[in-house]
Amino acid sequence: MEQSLQVLSAKQRMAEWSERISSCRNSGISVKQWCQEQGIPEKTYYYWQRRVFQALTAQQEPYFARVPVERQNSSQDVAVTVRIGNAQADIYTGADAGTIEAVCRALKTC
Repeated sequence: MEQSLQVLSAKQRMAEWSERISSCRNSGISVKQWCQEQGIPEKTYYYWQRRVFQALTAQQEPYFARVPVERQNSSQDVAVTVRIGNAQADIYTGADAGTIEAVCRALKTC
């Protein structure tokens, strides 16, 4: 019973501190001025802020996002190897027609 009262009391304090921090941030005045108007020491305000932020970050569960990775060209992606004379070039999957044409012209000059 005593532990549940402590938890309830801690939650109430967090809610109160959170409300005060929100009030200060939405006031449009500096923290120093807001604290003076409320009769609260600045150190106390920053203590509340730190505790509220710690509580919020402790509640958040980490999550992972899938990030697609662009595959680099490798020998597995070679669509065709072009040999003209003593020169050769690998054409990779997805190469556009202009690139293929330029490679063939370059190989002819070798």
